[in-house]
Amino acid sequence: MDDTHTFVYRSSVHPASSGKDQNLRAEHFESKEDSPEVVKVSNDDPSRIPVIDPSEIVGRTYLTAPTEDGSRDRAKIVKAIVEYENDLAIHPERIRYLVRVKDKESLLAYDEIMDAIAAQIDDEDVVWKFKRISGHQGPLKPGDKNYKGSSYNVQIKWESREISWEPLNILAADDPVTCAQYALENGLLDLPGWVRFCRLARRTKKLLREVKQAKLRSFNLAPKYKYGYEVPRNYQHALELDKANGNHKWKEATELEMAMMRQYEVFSSLGYKARIPNGYIKIRLRLIYNVKHDGRHRARLVAGGHLTPVPLTSVYSGVVSLCSIRIVTFLAELNSMEVWATDIGSAYLEAKTAEKIVIEAGPEFGELEGHLLKFECALYGLRTSGQRWHERFADCLRQMKFEASKADPDIWMC
Repeated sequence: MDDTHTFVYRSSVHPASSGKDQNLRAEHFESKEDSPEVVKVSNDDPSRIPVIDPSEIVGRTYLTAPTEDGSRDRAKIVKAIVEYENDLAIHPERIRYLVRVKDKESLLAYDEIMDAIAAQIDDEDVVWKFKRISGHQGPLKPGDKNYKGSSYNVQIKWESREISWEPLNILAADDPVTCAQYALENGLLDLPGWVRFCRLARRTKKLLREVKQAKLRSFNLAPKYKYGYEVPRNYQHALELDKANGNHKWKEATELEMAMMRQYEVFSSLGYKARIPNGYIKIRLRLIYNVKHDGRHRARLVAGGHLTPVPLTSVYSGVVSLCSIRIVTFLAELNSMEVWATDIGSAYLEAKTAEKIVIEAGPEFGELEGHLLKFECALYGLRTSGQRWHERFADCLRQMKFEASKADPDIWMC
């Protein structure tokens, strides 16, 4: 529509006097003056296309609305309950999903879930298990309404933005350092239930050091959410998430990345459990997982280049300046020339590496698991990969009769 800049499909429009879904706000059904306006549509296809395929929502998570005491929980979409299968494309709002929050389950519509996910997309990131203790209740007795097996409850503000009340005894067993820090800041060390943290809290330097260690440990084990999906920490975690979600999305993303490694012949095998050759360094690899805005699952194999010695020579890889791009664009417009842009997929893998590095293949390598593999290509994460790719790209441009500009060596002219 012109005023809202949105599309209204023909399948959603019906007369105001219709018996089905009657418009009760319309006063005069027979009046020509009140007849609905002609609506523009994007194409001749009357079907309503949802933003995300309804079948792709299962496995996602989102935060529920705050309760009266400020608590927030993370809900997980367990499975879809589809009604009116033949009209699925036209009426995606008729799909209901089984959503689980802790031990409770409920049915929600497609639109409700999408609104909840969209509202939280910009705030999702890797987080610690919890951010801080924001309050406490107590002392409590077994007969009290909020009693959970401890004389005190503490309000936990999680980094995933959930807020919940937990028994002090449970948190104290898991992270006594954070409890001691909270008791010290709020003057609770002399009260029953908190006195246990007195000795730890008074050792200031050790307390601060252990607080940092506790945060680092929580960071390494914390769940990461993106676009409603939990992102794996490693390959084993990816398989566990696939099993919990009832699909193979993370496994397929990993297999796609490993197929790319084989296609580019990134590694060559030195044999099963082979010895490390003289002059070579053994490092580790890591699979980095990610979720795209449209729900696609991606995996990227990255080398632990930080485990290799710092090169004695420069490994600088130049990047064209913004000013140079503006000048090139201006000259193209001035001379009525077309400006093209392109992206080179898996660019670094096009270049060979001179670093003497090996790795032991993990389970993600399939039949090569346990083999000692030597690097042949400039994999992401290696110290010299950027420079190797820059050299490879420059060689290709020279073969095409291009020459680097003297003003900016990353501007090439023919």
